[in-house]
Amino acid sequence: MAKSSKAKKSIDSLETKGKIWTFPKNILEESILIPKAIDEKNAGNPMHASDLSKALGYNLPNDWRYLDLLKSANLYGLVNGTGQSAIVNLEKLGQDIVAPSSTAERQQALLAAFRHVPEFKEVEAFYGGKKIPEDEFFLNTLTRNFKIPKDRAEKFAEIFKRNLEFLKSFNAYHPDQIIEDKNEPIIEYTQSADNPSNKETRVRKYLDSCFVMMPFGLWFDIYYQDIYVPAIREAGFEPVRADELFSTGSVVEQIWEQITKAKIILADLTDKNPNVFYELGLAHAAIKPVIFVSSKLEDIPFDLRHLRVIIYEIREPNWSDKLKKNISDYLRNANKEPEKSIPHPFRVNFENKKNK
Repeated sequence: MAKSSKAKKSIDSLETKGKIWTFPKNILEESILIPKAIDEKNAGNPMHASDLSKALGYNLPNDWRYLDLLKSANLYGLVNGTGQSAIVNLEKLGQDIVAPSSTAERQQALLAAFRHVPEFKEVEAFYGGKKIPEDEFFLNTLTRNFKIPKDRAEKFAEIFKRNLEFLKSFNAYHPDQIIEDKNEPIIEYTQSADNPSNKETRVRKYLDSCFVMMPFGLWFDIYYQDIYVPAIREAGFEPVRADELFSTGSVVEQIWEQITKAKIILADLTDKNPNVFYELGLAHAAIKPVIFVSSKLEDIPFDLRHLRVIIYEIREPNWSDKLKKNISDYLRNANKEPEKSIPHPFRVNFENKKNK
């Protein structure tokens, strides 16, 4: 039986071998890196594919990972121009996502980019906001009802589901709700049915994230919600903390994923929490700029005190307002000069990577 199943899978692969992929191989969150690079590195003007590849950290424009990413951005309608010799133009959808004039404009553009892929739009309409069935039944529906090749159905399902989660994080996906007012503010908090602890989770506002490493507990949780979150957003980043991750799988894998995705890291080293120091090691390994915060200077390792460090004293008048301002200022500066927030052994790797 196993041998027959293996042979059947090989036949299915042969049937689609060489055929063009009609849906993106990358999720929308990854594909946004293409228009973002055009906007940041070339002020939104057309870029040659070879220059764009370097801006994204790929050594060669024929790197298959880069070409797949560029193709995905085209399929989502974010840019126009594929292939290693193309001139890549930023489309309106891409511009509305990376440089929107309002929160609602980004929400609408994200949903429109998802629905720009015909297969995604059709499958979404078929389920009409209902819960996606278990993998086996979902895959069967994809192949029978939507003619997705069997050897590509799993990839389709993965991309489709992860896109829906990304849209929901921006409050951009509501099957029963249409956002009509472009100036309508987003809901600041929303209940998630998939949240097992029934905690309130914020709606995303920014594309770039700041991963926050800090101890958990009553006062730290209050500091995070009342001080760190508004300060990070004031600097133009989306705050993310480990206890806000509720997907299944290894906790370490999820933390590593958030660290690698983050543009910058904020680490509160108060009380020398071992989990925070472990995550800090991962951040340094990922060559990420880190801002340090602590209520005691002695909690900051001596070898790191030459980097950006904020010491706060809760007995000072208006200490929380001062801490908010310092966090926002330090994050902005670290974004402009990230190498100054990376320790020397890792800074060399960062500079080598930047100069490639």
